[in-house]
Amino acid sequence: MNLPMMLFGYSLLASVLSLIATQPGLAQALTNVTDRPTPSMVAQEPEPDNGEDEETEAGEETDEDDTLRIVVTATRTEESVLDVPRAVTVIDREQIQQQRQLTNNLPDILGTLVPGLGPPTFQNSTRNLSLRGRTALILIDGVPQNPNSGFNTELNTIDPDLIEQIEIVRGPSAIYGDGATGGVINIITRSATDQPAAYDLGFSTSVGLSSVENDSFGYGVQIGAAGSDGRTDLRATLSYDVTNGLFDADGDRIPPNGVADADRLGFLAKLGHDFTDQQRLGLTYSFYREDLENTEFASDPSIIQIPGLQKARVFEIGNIEYEEEPEQINHVVNLTYRHEDLLSSQFDAQLYFRDTELNQGFTDLRGQELSAFFPLLWQTALDSSEWGGRLQFDTEFTDSVSLLWGADYGQEKNDRLVLVSDIATFDESQTLDVVDVQNQTPTYDLDTLGVFAQATWDISDQWQLSGGLRYDEFDFSVEDTTLAFSFPQDREGGSGKADDLSFNAGLIYKPIPEIGLFASFSQGFSIPDIGLTTAFVVPATADISTDLLLEPQQVDNFEVGIRAEFNQEQASLSGFYNESSLGCNLHVGPSGITEVVRAPQRNYGLEATLDWQPSDVWRLGGYFSWNEGENDTDDDGDFLALSSLQVQPYKVGLYLENNTAPGWTNRLQLLGVGSRDRAFDDGVDDFDIDGYVTLDLLSSIQVGDGQLTVGLKNLLNNQYLPVSSQERIAGTEDRRFAAPGISLNLGYSIEF
Repeated sequence: MNLPMMLFGYSLLASVLSLIATQPGLAQALTNVTDRPTPSMVAQEPEPDNGEDEETEAGEETDEDDTLRIVVTATRTEESVLDVPRAVTVIDREQIQQQRQLTNNLPDILGTLVPGLGPPTFQNSTRNLSLRGRTALILIDGVPQNPNSGFNTELNTIDPDLIEQIEIVRGPSAIYGDGATGGVINIITRSATDQPAAYDLGFSTSVGLSSVENDSFGYGVQIGAAGSDGRTDLRATLSYDVTNGLFDADGDRIPPNGVADADRLGFLAKLGHDFTDQQRLGLTYSFYREDLENTEFASDPSIIQIPGLQKARVFEIGNIEYEEEPEQINHVVNLTYRHEDLLSSQFDAQLYFRDTELNQGFTDLRGQELSAFFPLLWQTALDSSEWGGRLQFDTEFTDSVSLLWGADYGQEKNDRLVLVSDIATFDESQTLDVVDVQNQTPTYDLDTLGVFAQATWDISDQWQLSGGLRYDEFDFSVEDTTLAFSFPQDREGGSGKADDLSFNAGLIYKPIPEIGLFASFSQGFSIPDIGLTTAFVVPATADISTDLLLEPQQVDNFEVGIRAEFNQEQASLSGFYNESSLGCNLHVGPSGITEVVRAPQRNYGLEATLDWQPSDVWRLGGYFSWNEGENDTDDDGDFLALSSLQVQPYKVGLYLENNTAPGWTNRLQLLGVGSRDRAFDDGVDDFDIDGYVTLDLLSSIQVGDGQLTVGLKNLLNNQYLPVSSQERIAGTEDRRFAAPGISLNLGYSIEF
């Protein structure tokens, strides 16, 4: 972190708070203050679940009065789902805990529930988890989790037990800054309580049934406490989860993949204080640690030498002594302030810091034909940090006209490293002794500044118009670097600057209160992966400040749709088309190395949802999502399919729920993933994608004062490779992980 800039930021915030404290009108009644960070970063406090809510679009809900859950991620202000001219999904805590009966892996939970998002990967990576074929901006309470250049683990920075709600807004956004070309995923952490004291406790255990081995048993524990004295409130939650060996449907052990043979520790602390009825200060700290390889097994690299494609397999390597343990550690500190009536506006301020450290497992490349400079025994590592702040004003000019305006700033520093180990020491004692640290990609600094204004006009009860502008400026500097895997190894650094103006507009028409039709145009603005681009694409002799491959991309998105919200039926249908004159997508080269491709790009697709509650005891529904993408790499007007790294096959989700008896609920859910061979037929990929179907059973029953849950994952014990594994070819077959076979999860939780 740049210390002078950090001190300046803190001093600026202190000056603002001091000025605010002297403003008159501090005794006015506070009408809607929660312990959450500001609306620019998170959603409003969800209403307590009374068990009467009905499910809508994979998580949107309506009660008997047709009151929709409030969201703020889309426009950074509080509004109902029907008033958002975009496709939106809201997943509440009840749904998260329900899917926890099957997995504690957040990417898989979202891949199961969210239309437009890639299917579950069964890994800790979001490598194949694009949103509508583009990048999603990941937020925790409004704090960005995406490094510009990372290892696609930004969804594995918080334990699901610490989450209250997740809001997903699909499509590019001019409201947010860099990285939201595919949409926004805002993770909202658990809040405090208005009670003097409240506690919750939970236990879980899991076992694979396709091969019941001693180390196939996993377990988890979660404990939390919260309380309030009327002015000050506190929440503290601790979770610990152990996943031991996972086995595929054939009974074969799955090699360590970030989920199998991993331990997870999560901690959340939130402190809030109401200085007056109109001023609130909040402080949140979250910690996440994932031990990625708590095992004596490793993926067998020898399968790479076997002709034809193989699924990854394990071999027992024994106890490995690491100098740098395979683990991911994430810290987030978030300071927020709200004033309900400053300059006739609601004022929100935020100052945050994120730090991510990741060491991956070792790779042994001995026996392969490689360039002489390649390290043969190594680990990859990431050291990324970001600090920043947000200021915004929400001004109501009349009952029907309002303006949201403000500014964002962020500063990121990023190192992607290669930890080279001594081969002789490893062969003698199975100790990974780091003897050299090299760069996988150049070290860089990235500064971002954005200013925005968003207006909303309620023309009538039937018509609503919204629109806004955002200006972004990016400054980056790249250090002179000697690279581990690129030739030539020596790369000259430099600096660059980019800026652009983004625009959005939306129109909503409600012929009746229960139906809303919407149309929108929005732009997203982002810069490419600086690390990968400068390491593997930009020539060593290029001038980074002017190289076209580092130019930002702007995405223009058009979307139309309809939502219907009735007492017993909810449905939605939306279609989108977006394009960028200079896209930024991934392609697997002949060597198996992922490359960044810059070319004109277009994406399009359809999403549909349907939920029906025919009686008090039955609920059923599902969704369908399809998206396609293509680019013109030669800029000759001939568009070819995007790689299946970027665009995943169509996805179908179906569910049937029954309140079998008082306090006893059963849910059967199906996930179908289609095949995709277009990229293979176009010669873009050296692989195609085979579809698959899975079936899960979830059961919950009231036992005493708590809840007993039973989950059966992959009920039919289907053997298949997830999409994220099917693209592993050439020298990456040791990461062609099969999906887990049938498994059982038991849990019990209680609140008191």
